Amino acid sequence: MTLRFRGNYTKLQRYVSTVDPRGRWRDLEHGGKQYRTDKGAIVNWWKASGKILFQGQGSVVSKFEQAFTAIASTKGRLENEDGKSLRDLERENETLRALIADVLLENARLRRFS
Repeated sequence: MTLRFRGNYTKLQRYVSTVDPRGRWRDLEHGGKQYRTDKGAIVNWWKASGKILFQGQGSVVSKFEQAFTAIASTKGRLENEDGKSLRDLERENETLRALIADVLLENARLRRFS
């Protein structure tokens, strides 16, 4: 899934340093920024599009991405490729789960009376 960070560079730096403060920032071509952790996780971000990309090997990058996503989505700063914030998608998922639970309960009640 393509993610977009809807915040400025200062906010991005703050969220990234919350996850792993021991790393280095550098400029990329075309207005991009890159953060490399000492553990091998890499975050690439382009200001113009907001696109954010995580790179690295194995669980290090996976844990970094999960922690960053948790922080940034809570703050309403992440969107999917359709422009919906992850927080909005989480709310939709909660609503759908509740509707499915209601349908399952109703089906169980109907089966009992059949």
